[in-house]
Amino acid sequence: MRMRFKQVVEAVPQLRGAFRPGLQALKGEHRGRIRCSDTRRLAGSLDLDSSLQDSLPDDPRWDYGVGVTVRQDADRCHWVEVHPATEGEVRNVLKKQDWLKAWLGRHAPVLLEMTATENGYVWIATKAIGFRPGSPKAKQLEARGISLPCKRFVIP
Repeated sequence: MRMRFKQVVEAVPQLRGAFRPGLQALKGEHRGRIRCSDTRRLAGSLDLDSSLQDSLPDDPRWDYGVGVTVRQDADRCHWVEVHPATEGEVRNVLKKQDWLKAWLGRHAPVLLEMTATENGYVWIATKAIGFRPGSPKAKQLEARGISLPCKRFVIP
């Protein structure tokens, strides 16, 4: 039997107590930026940034993990970064993704394996989006599997 998002999060010592039902781990101003047509599919959420802030204050931490049930026995995770969406910030978001993959690989490999193949890494813009699809920066993101910045993320 596969482990569920909640079980996996709670099994990681650095994340103990970080799991929240639904989207409750997201800060209030960010929660409304994510929609799921069937909220019963939400397997929970995790504020990775806040959970690791004390132990890794200088690391380029990714913001959130959102678990979604895709089948009765399988959950997937969407990693969500809420960040200014300018061309100059692309490098920072790429650094955050590098950090996320490395941290998960060392401390939570099952969570890394649970990353959704589509929209696994989602960038939600804090304000206006400062570059267009097809631009060199957008192509950089696409090559790394990071969604183009969006105002709202609708879970497929």
